[in-house]
Amino acid sequence: MNTDRRMWSVTAKGLSQCVGELLRAGFGSSSVRELQMKLKEKGVYPARDLAPLCSPEPPDVFFTYDSRQNFVDIQQIAWQAFDFAAEELRKCRPNLRNADLEPLISDGIRLWVDFLFIDQSARDIPEELTALPQLLNNVDVHYVLGSTPLERAWCCYEIALFNSACVLNDGEKLRSFIAPSRTIYHGWEVVATTEVEDKRFIENEIRNTFPNGFEGFTSVMNQANALAVLALTEESVHYTPDSMANLRKSVQDWFDRII
Repeated sequence: MNTDRRMWSVTAKGLSQCVGELLRAGFGSSSVRELQMKLKEKGVYPARDLAPLCSPEPPDVFFTYDSRQNFVDIQQIAWQAFDFAAEELRKCRPNLRNADLEPLISDGIRLWVDFLFIDQSARDIPEELTALPQLLNNVDVHYVLGSTPLERAWCCYEIALFNSACVLNDGEKLRSFIAPSRTIYHGWEVVATTEVEDKRFIENEIRNTFPNGFEGFTSVMNQANALAVLALTEESVHYTPDSMANLRKSVQDWFDRII
Protein backbone atom coordinates (compact mmCIF):
# COMPACT_ATOMS: atom_id res chain seq x y z
CA MET A 1 0.00 0.00 0.00
CA ASN A 2 1.23 3.49 -0.85
CA THR A 3 1.73 5.27 2.49
CA ASP A 4 2.17 8.70 0.89
CA ARG A 5 -1.38 10.02 1.13
CA ARG A 6 -0.55 12.85 -1.29
CA MET A 7 -0.60 10.18 -4.01
CA TRP A 8 -3.96 8.71 -3.03
CA SER A 9 -7.26 9.14 -4.83
CA VAL A 10 -11.01 9.17 -4.34
CA THR A 11 -13.96 8.13 -6.49
CA ALA A 12 -16.95 10.36 -7.26
CA LYS A 13 -18.97 8.50 -4.62
CA GLY A 14 -16.14 8.76 -2.10
CA LEU A 15 -15.68 12.48 -2.78
CA SER A 16 -19.39 13.13 -2.17
CA GLN A 17 -19.16 11.15 1.06
CA CYS A 18 -16.06 13.11 2.14
CA VAL A 19 -17.80 16.41 1.42
CA GLY A 20 -20.82 15.21 3.39
CA GLU A 21 -18.62 14.27 6.35
CA LEU A 22 -16.89 17.66 6.28
CA LEU A 23 -20.24 19.45 6.24
CA ARG A 24 -21.51 17.34 9.14
CA ALA A 25 -18.30 18.10 11.07
CA GLY A 26 -19.05 21.82 10.88
CA PHE A 27 -17.00 22.79 7.83
CA GLY A 28 -19.72 24.83 6.15
CA SER A 29 -20.05 25.35 2.41
CA SER A 30 -17.21 27.71 1.49
CA SER A 31 -14.36 28.36 -0.90
CA VAL A 32 -11.60 25.76 -1.02
CA ARG A 33 -9.25 28.37 0.48
CA GLU A 34 -11.53 28.93 3.48
CA LEU A 35 -11.88 25.18 3.90
CA GLN A 36 -8.10 24.76 3.84
CA MET A 37 -7.69 27.38 6.57
CA LYS A 38 -10.31 25.66 8.75
CA LEU A 39 -8.72 22.25 8.19
CA LYS A 40 -5.38 23.67 9.31
CA GLU A 41 -6.94 25.36 12.34
CA LYS A 42 -8.63 22.14 13.49
CA GLY A 43 -5.75 19.83 12.53
CA VAL A 44 -7.93 17.82 10.16
CA TYR A 45 -6.32 15.97 7.24
CA PRO A 46 -9.12 14.32 5.20
CA ALA A 47 -6.88 11.69 3.56
CA ARG A 48 -5.96 10.52 7.07
CA ASP A 49 -9.15 11.22 9.02
CA LEU A 50 -11.51 10.03 6.27
CA ALA A 51 -9.15 7.34 4.99
CA PRO A 52 -11.86 4.64 4.54
CA LEU A 53 -13.51 6.88 1.92
CA CYS A 54 -10.26 7.30 -0.03
CA SER A 55 -8.02 4.87 -1.88
CA PRO A 56 -4.25 4.32 -1.76
CA GLU A 57 -4.40 3.74 -5.53
CA PRO A 58 -3.00 6.46 -7.84
CA PRO A 59 -5.49 8.85 -9.45
CA ASP A 60 -6.76 8.68 -13.03
CA VAL A 61 -8.03 12.26 -13.17
CA PHE A 62 -6.69 15.55 -11.78
CA PHE A 63 -8.87 18.63 -11.16
CA THR A 64 -7.30 22.09 -11.36
CA TYR A 65 -9.32 24.98 -9.96
CA ASP A 66 -9.01 28.40 -8.35
CA SER A 67 -9.02 28.02 -4.56
CA ARG A 68 -11.82 30.61 -4.47
CA GLN A 69 -14.13 27.94 -5.92
CA ASN A 70 -16.65 26.34 -3.56
CA PHE A 71 -15.51 22.91 -2.45
CA VAL A 72 -19.07 21.54 -2.41
CA ASP A 73 -19.47 22.42 -6.08
CA ILE A 74 -16.35 20.45 -7.00
CA GLN A 75 -17.89 17.10 -6.06
CA GLN A 76 -20.90 17.94 -8.24
CA ILE A 77 -18.59 18.75 -11.16
CA ALA A 78 -16.82 15.42 -10.66
CA TRP A 79 -20.08 13.54 -11.28
CA GLN A 80 -20.71 15.63 -14.41
CA ALA A 81 -17.19 15.00 -15.72
CA PHE A 82 -17.49 11.26 -15.17
CA ASP A 83 -20.94 11.20 -16.79
CA PHE A 84 -19.34 12.84 -19.83
CA ALA A 85 -16.56 10.24 -19.86
CA ALA A 86 -19.14 7.44 -19.66
CA GLU A 87 -21.02 8.86 -22.66
CA GLU A 88 -17.78 8.81 -24.65
CA LEU A 89 -17.36 5.16 -23.65
CA ARG A 90 -20.87 4.42 -24.91
CA LYS A 91 -19.91 5.88 -28.32
CA CYS A 92 -17.01 3.43 -28.47
CA ARG A 93 -19.07 0.52 -27.12
CA PRO A 94 -22.70 1.16 -28.10
CA ASN A 95 -23.95 -2.10 -26.59
CA LEU A 96 -23.32 -0.87 -23.04
CA ARG A 97 -26.41 -0.15 -20.95
CA ASN A 98 -26.89 2.56 -18.31
CA ALA A 99 -26.58 -0.12 -15.64
CA ASP A 100 -23.16 -1.04 -17.04
CA LEU A 101 -21.96 2.55 -16.79
CA GLU A 102 -23.19 3.40 -13.29
CA PRO A 103 -20.38 1.54 -11.42
CA LEU A 104 -17.80 3.27 -13.64
CA ILE A 105 -19.19 6.73 -12.87
CA SER A 106 -19.62 6.28 -9.13
CA ASP A 107 -16.72 4.00 -8.17
CA GLY A 108 -14.57 3.22 -11.20
CA ILE A 109 -12.69 6.48 -11.86
CA ARG A 110 -10.13 7.73 -9.35
CA LEU A 111 -9.76 11.48 -8.79
CA TRP A 112 -7.26 13.80 -7.10
CA VAL A 113 -8.28 17.05 -5.37
CA ASP A 114 -5.96 19.06 -3.18
CA PHE A 115 -8.27 19.72 -0.23
CA LEU A 116 -8.37 15.99 0.49
CA PHE A 117 -4.80 14.94 -0.18
CA ILE A 118 -2.60 17.89 0.83
CA ASP A 119 -2.16 18.17 4.59
CA GLN A 120 -2.93 21.79 5.42
CA SER A 121 -1.30 21.39 8.84
CA ALA A 122 2.05 20.54 7.25
CA ARG A 123 4.87 22.90 8.11
CA ASP A 124 5.67 23.63 4.47
CA ILE A 125 2.81 23.57 1.93
CA PRO A 126 5.10 24.04 -1.13
CA GLU A 127 7.04 21.01 0.07
CA GLU A 128 3.76 19.08 0.31
CA LEU A 129 3.06 20.08 -3.29
CA THR A 130 6.32 18.66 -4.63
CA ALA A 131 4.10 15.68 -5.44
CA LEU A 132 2.45 17.62 -8.29
CA PRO A 133 4.91 16.76 -11.10
CA GLN A 134 4.63 13.05 -10.41
CA LEU A 135 0.85 13.22 -10.10
CA LEU A 136 0.35 15.20 -13.30
CA ASN A 137 2.83 13.09 -15.25
CA ASN A 138 0.93 9.93 -14.33
CA VAL A 139 -2.78 10.86 -14.46
CA ASP A 140 -4.71 10.09 -17.63
CA VAL A 141 -7.05 13.08 -17.85
CA HIS A 142 -6.92 16.69 -16.63
CA TYR A 143 -9.85 19.06 -16.12
CA VAL A 144 -9.44 22.82 -15.55
CA LEU A 145 -12.56 24.12 -13.80
CA GLY A 146 -14.14 27.55 -13.53
CA SER A 147 -13.50 30.91 -15.16
CA THR A 148 -10.39 32.15 -13.31
CA PRO A 149 -7.66 29.44 -13.13
CA LEU A 150 -5.59 31.02 -15.90
CA GLU A 151 -4.84 33.98 -13.63
CA ARG A 152 -3.67 31.81 -10.71
CA ALA A 153 -0.05 30.68 -10.51
CA TRP A 154 -0.63 27.21 -9.05
CA CYS A 155 -3.32 26.48 -11.66
CA CYS A 156 -1.10 27.59 -14.55
CA TYR A 157 1.72 25.43 -13.21
CA GLU A 158 -0.58 22.39 -13.07
CA ILE A 159 -1.75 22.99 -16.65
CA ALA A 160 1.86 23.24 -17.80
CA LEU A 161 2.91 20.08 -15.96
CA PHE A 162 0.17 17.96 -17.50
CA ASN A 163 0.93 19.32 -20.98
CA SER A 164 4.73 19.32 -20.88
CA ALA A 165 4.72 16.95 -23.87
CA CYS A 166 3.62 19.95 -25.96
CA VAL A 167 7.12 21.32 -25.41
CA LEU A 168 8.98 18.04 -25.75
CA ASN A 169 7.22 16.72 -28.87
CA ASP A 170 6.62 18.74 -32.02
CA GLY A 171 2.98 18.69 -33.05
CA GLU A 172 1.68 17.62 -29.63
CA LYS A 173 -1.40 19.63 -28.64
CA LEU A 174 -2.93 20.48 -25.30
CA ARG A 175 -4.77 17.52 -23.74
CA SER A 176 -6.44 19.34 -20.85
CA PHE A 177 -10.16 20.09 -20.77
CA ILE A 178 -10.26 23.84 -20.13
CA ALA A 179 -13.50 25.60 -19.19
CA PRO A 180 -14.48 28.62 -21.34
CA SER A 181 -13.12 31.90 -19.96
CA ARG A 182 -12.19 35.45 -20.92
CA THR A 183 -9.93 35.59 -17.85
CA ILE A 184 -6.73 34.40 -19.49
CA TYR A 185 -3.01 34.19 -18.78
CA HIS A 186 -1.45 37.63 -19.33
CA GLY A 187 2.08 36.75 -18.24
CA TRP A 188 3.84 35.48 -15.16
CA GLU A 189 4.18 38.97 -13.73
CA VAL A 190 0.43 39.28 -13.15
CA VAL A 191 -0.62 35.79 -12.05
CA ALA A 192 -1.52 35.62 -8.37
CA THR A 193 -0.99 33.35 -5.39
CA THR A 194 -2.48 33.69 -1.93
CA GLU A 195 0.99 33.39 -0.40
CA VAL A 196 3.83 35.44 -1.96
CA GLU A 197 6.36 32.69 -1.18
CA ASP A 198 4.36 30.21 -3.25
CA LYS A 199 4.86 32.23 -6.43
CA ARG A 200 8.62 32.32 -5.84
CA PHE A 201 8.62 28.55 -5.31
CA ILE A 202 6.69 27.90 -8.55
CA GLU A 203 8.90 30.31 -10.49
CA ASN A 204 12.02 28.45 -9.40
CA GLU A 205 10.44 25.13 -10.35
CA ILE A 206 9.59 26.39 -13.84
CA ARG A 207 13.05 27.85 -14.38
CA ASN A 208 14.89 24.80 -13.10
CA THR A 209 12.77 21.79 -14.08
CA PHE A 210 10.17 22.63 -16.74
CA PRO A 211 11.18 21.83 -20.36
CA ASN A 212 12.71 25.00 -21.90
CA GLY A 213 11.92 26.93 -18.73
CA PHE A 214 9.62 29.90 -19.10
CA GLU A 215 9.74 29.72 -22.89
CA GLY A 216 8.20 26.24 -22.77
CA PHE A 217 5.79 27.27 -20.02
CA THR A 218 4.55 30.27 -22.03
CA SER A 219 3.99 28.18 -25.14
CA VAL A 220 1.70 25.86 -23.15
CA MET A 221 -0.18 28.79 -21.63
CA ASN A 222 -0.69 30.37 -25.06
CA GLN A 223 -2.48 27.20 -26.14
CA ALA A 224 -4.53 27.25 -22.93
CA ASN A 225 -5.57 30.85 -23.61
CA ALA A 226 -6.65 30.02 -27.15
CA LEU A 227 -8.82 27.12 -25.98
CA ALA A 228 -10.43 29.07 -23.15
CA VAL A 229 -11.37 32.08 -25.28
CA LEU A 230 -12.40 30.28 -28.47
CA ALA A 231 -14.68 28.02 -26.48
CA LEU A 232 -16.91 31.03 -25.84
CA THR A 233 -17.71 31.46 -29.53
CA GLU A 234 -17.16 28.08 -31.20
CA GLU A 235 -19.04 25.01 -30.03
CA SER A 236 -16.90 22.46 -28.18
CA VAL A 237 -13.61 24.01 -29.37
CA HIS A 238 -12.13 23.45 -25.91
CA TYR A 239 -12.46 19.73 -26.52
CA THR A 240 -9.38 19.35 -28.69
CA PRO A 241 -8.96 16.21 -30.81
CA ASP A 242 -6.02 15.25 -28.59
CA SER A 243 -8.02 15.63 -25.37
CA MET A 244 -10.98 13.67 -26.75
CA ALA A 245 -8.81 10.85 -28.12
CA ASN A 246 -7.02 10.68 -24.78
CA LEU A 247 -10.32 10.55 -22.87
CA ARG A 248 -11.79 7.82 -25.10
CA LYS A 249 -8.73 5.62 -24.65
CA SER A 250 -8.58 6.27 -20.92
CA VAL A 251 -12.24 5.62 -20.17
CA GLN A 252 -12.05 2.24 -21.94
CA ASP A 253 -9.04 1.35 -19.77
CA TRP A 254 -10.92 2.42 -16.62
CA PHE A 255 -13.98 0.39 -17.58
CA ASP A 256 -11.92 -2.72 -18.39
CA ARG A 257 -10.28 -2.41 -14.98
CA ILE A 258 -13.58 -2.83 -13.11
CA ILE A 259 -15.21 -5.62 -15.15
